[in-house]
Amino acid sequence: MEEKKPNPQEEEVDLGNLFVVIGRGIRNFFNAVFYFFSQVYHYLILLLIFIKKHTLKLGIALILGFIIGFVLHKIEPKTYVSKMLVESNFNSGVQLYKQIDYLNDLVKKKDTNSLAGILNISSEVASNLKKFDVFAYQPDKNRYKAYDEYMQKTDTIYTQDFTFDDFKRRIKDSDLRFHEIEVESNLKNSFVDLTPGIVHLVENEYFKNRKQIEKGEILHKIEVLNKNLVQVDSLRELYKEVSLKEAEKPVVTSTIEISQKEYKKGENDIKLFDISNDLLNQINATHQELIRKNDVLNIISDFDQVGVPDKNITHKKYFQFAILFFGLMLGWILLKGLNKYLDGYRKE
Repeated sequence: MEEKKPNPQEEEVDLGNLFVVIGRGIRNFFNAVFYFFSQVYHYLILLLIFIKKHTLKLGIALILGFIIGFVLHKIEPKTYVSKMLVESNFNSGVQLYKQIDYLNDLVKKKDTNSLAGILNISSEVASNLKKFDVFAYQPDKNRYKAYDEYMQKTDTIYTQDFTFDDFKRRIKDSDLRFHEIEVESNLKNSFVDLTPGIVHLVENEYFKNRKQIEKGEILHKIEVLNKNLVQVDSLRELYKEVSLKEAEKPVVTSTIEISQKEYKKGENDIKLFDISNDLLNQINATHQELIRKNDVLNIISDFDQVGVPDKNITHKKYFQFAILFFGLMLGWILLKGLNKYLDGYRKE
């Protein structure tokens, strides 16, 4: 049987079809890009035409809302803000966020009596409270620190493929250690009175019991580490005594043997020194942990004695009313245009 030889013309036809397909795909891609940008340009022009047509109406609504809001801003009492930085222990961050939401809900309901009773403050201070808020302090840095602590305490078998992004997706703001509590009030010198009440709300019996249990475990760990340190120091002293006694004996061995013995003694002493140093570091770290976990909620930075005026523009009446009036006018114009379109569509 004769072998069929490839036809050069067929190869040229196949390559030609391939180039045609590639060229068509490139042309379709650029056509799609051109169509996308032409549509963006078209709608941008329509938006500019709409703004040009209704500039006067929208401008009047914006100015009118600003004037009304500015008058109300001058009439209403000034708002002051103060912040407190805390560190939550024993996973009490969830309780902290829950209680702050509860206090904020009482403020919205204007339940002055409940606020005064819960926070142990006067009715005057409670009636002037405007808002409570809590959020993670420096969340990115906070998460990196939490991730580092988690990786150090967890077995590498479970954390081998566990990345920071995985940890970030699992952890909530309330799970982090450091939080910032922000309070708004019409009184500028009443914020420090709120601290004991907020701390008391978080420190319930459950967290108090956890504190006692973990505190006992830490104290036991310190006791064990101190005993180990004493034993290591005693062993080092024993090595020194043995070395001194051997040094007093008459030399009957060669210089090489003496050097080997001295080298082994020095090596053992270095190992014991490293163990002793490691124990001291562990004791120091455990003492730091004991200090940190002495309270359920550690106050790193308390509220200021005098609050500062609220400078957030989104909280100002003139900003809120300007946006409100602008939105109402815009909505009215759009509804009017929609109604005109529907009337025209019905006639067709």
